Amino acid sequence: MILHGGAGRYRLFTKEFIEKRKQELKKAALYSFDELKKGSALDAVEAAVEYMEDSGLFNAGKGSSLTITKEVEMDAGIMDGKTLRCGAVACVKSIKNPIKLARLVLEKTDHIFLAGPGAEKVAEILGMKREPIVVTSEKIRKFEKAFRLWLKGKWGTHLFRLKTIYRDFIEGTVGAVAIDKYRNIAAATSTGGYSLKLPGRIGDTPLVGCGFYADNSAGGASATGIGEYLTLIFACKTACDFMRQGVSAMKAAEATIDILTRRFGLHTGGIITVDPMGRLGFAYNTQGMSKSIMTSGMSEPAVAVFPEEDHIMLKFIKK
Repeated sequence: MILHGGAGRYRLFTKEFIEKRKQELKKAALYSFDELKKGSALDAVEAAVEYMEDSGLFNAGKGSSLTITKEVEMDAGIMDGKTLRCGAVACVKSIKNPIKLARLVLEKTDHIFLAGPGAEKVAEILGMKREPIVVTSEKIRKFEKAFRLWLKGKWGTHLFRLKTIYRDFIEGTVGAVAIDKYRNIAAATSTGGYSLKLPGRIGDTPLVGCGFYADNSAGGASATGIGEYLTLIFACKTACDFMRQGVSAMKAAEATIDILTRRFGLHTGGIITVDPMGRLGFAYNTQGMSKSIMTSGMSEPAVAVFPEEDHIMLKFIKK
């Protein structure tokens, strides 16, 4: 299986923070791989994303960034490649683990996508306790820094152009893709969205084929980056369509990010992939992407952030 903790301008972060994120990714990989060994790719990707939501070091769950109104609005999606069933939620404010609610949508309802207060009401009905995410002083500090820069016109003066702030305030959307011993593939993604987003904004993360996708006959993928751009190229479905044609997971990831770069430029995103043969892949056009892989032939997860570290993972990946 392969996990990511977001793509972006990682060279702006301290070495200490990056090391902490690496360690959390390693723990998430170990934790979720235990689920994978029990036999279910769907359980494994949910476990991986849930762990990272609880970490507080990623832009998902506990660590979610703030909207322009200083609120938390979270999105998540999960898909079972065997059945093509999926569940997604958007703009939830008081759900500790949005990925768990997305799984409930998949398993307990006839729907695919629930949003806002309606999603939270369904969560209550299905037995999930409402637990609002705490707005910490660190989150307020990040918000105020971003807001000051926006007011100065650093990235434009219109609210609808706020997505450009994400190029510098990109944080850690999380995702996972896995294939189990039965050759079933699953994918999951979760995010708090980008800093200063408008209330009600929905990016790629909970959109099937954009932020996540899985199909046993093609592969699985999870994306991270500027959600509007990833949505416009249907990033995860695009990667899976490449794999459906026999392209390896690695080459499919690279081809998808090449499309993203050609259409929208650098510093716009990354993707992780798994193909039906169990090969893993990743690609990004940002300074770095935190990522981890774990397979049955490894004693511990391989973790990397920057391009110069990717060889640590590439030796376990077949192109």
